[in-house]
Amino acid sequence: MQDLNDIYYFVQVVELGSFTAASKALGVAKSQLSFRVARLEASLGVRLIQRTTRRSHVSEIGQRYYEQCRQLLAAAEQTQRVIDEAQAAPRGRIHVACPVLFAQLLLAPILVDFLRRHPEVQVDLDICHHQVDVIAGGYDIAFRVHDSLKDSSLVMRSYGMDPQVLVASPELLRRQGQPTQPLELKRLSSVGLISAEGRHFWHLQAADGRTQQVEHHPSLTSDDLQVLYQAVIGGVGAAQLPQFVCREPIAEGRLVPLLPAWSLPPGNVHAVYPSRHGHTPALRSFIEFVAQHMPLVLRRTQQGVLAENVKPAPAGLIAG
Repeated sequence: MQDLNDIYYFVQVVELGSFTAASKALGVAKSQLSFRVARLEASLGVRLIQRTTRRSHVSEIGQRYYEQCRQLLAAAEQTQRVIDEAQAAPRGRIHVACPVLFAQLLLAPILVDFLRRHPEVQVDLDICHHQVDVIAGGYDIAFRVHDSLKDSSLVMRSYGMDPQVLVASPELLRRQGQPTQPLELKRLSSVGLISAEGRHFWHLQAADGRTQQVEHHPSLTSDDLQVLYQAVIGGVGAAQLPQFVCREPIAEGRLVPLLPAWSLPPGNVHAVYPSRHGHTPALRSFIEFVAQHMPLVLRRTQQGVLAENVKPAPAGLIAG
C-alpha cells in the first residue's frame, strides 16, 4: 500500500512542473521531495519521472498514474470532508433505550428541546419494560434508575437521586393491619421487582441513623413498574415505589405511606453507554444536553410540577 503523502508529493511535482517549483510551493526541501517520489517509484517498480542533471519529465506510465492519483486524492479529500462536517455540527441518528415513565416524565421535555436545537439529529427512542443489553441491542445510550451500576463494562452518567416510598393500599392495611415498626412489615403481603439473587429486602433507615433490613416474600415480582403499581393499588401487597409515582395516589387516599419515620435508599437516575470515547457529535451533544437539563427536570418532577399537562400513566421506570 503506497503512502498517500508520497502520492500527494508526486502529484504536486507533476502539476507544478518540477521538483524545484514544488519545493518552493510546499515549503519542503527538494531533496525530501526527490526521496519521497523515489520511494513511491521503488514501491511500484516503475519510473514515474525521468530525471537528468538538467531537467526532468513525466514518463508515459507516470502520466497515466498521475491521472489516477488525482482521482484518489480527490476521493481522500472528500472522505476527510465527511469527517470534518460530522465533527462540526451534530447530525445523524442516535439509538436510545428508555423505560416508559422515564421517557414520559423526565426525558420527553429534554428531548423535544434538544431536537429543536439540533434539527439534523434523528432519535430512535425504544421504550422498554426491562433492562436492555446496551451493546448487544446496538443502543448508543440507555436510561435507568437503580441503586447501583452492576455492569462495569458500561460508562455511567448520574443525574441525581430518586426518593423511594414504601406504600400499601387502605384495603390491604384493613385486612393485615398497619405496621408501626419495621419488623411488623413481615406480616404484610408484598410485591416487588425481580431480584437476580432470588431474595427481597426493604432497607430502612431512621432519622437517628438506625438501620433495619426486612426480608419480604413477594406474591408477585416483575420488572415492569406499572404492573407493580396496579398490584399495590389493587391491594395485592405493599411495595417500594418511586416518590413521584406515589404522590398523587397518597394525596387522594388510594395509597398509604408506611413507617414515615423511616426512609428507603433512593434510586440513582442515570444513563449508561458503551464508551467514553469515539462518540459522534450528535451523541456527544445529546449526552451533555441531558446532563445539563435532567437534574432540573428531576427536581421539578419530584415537586409535582409536570411538563405542560403531561400526566403519564405509571409504568416501568426502574428497568431500562
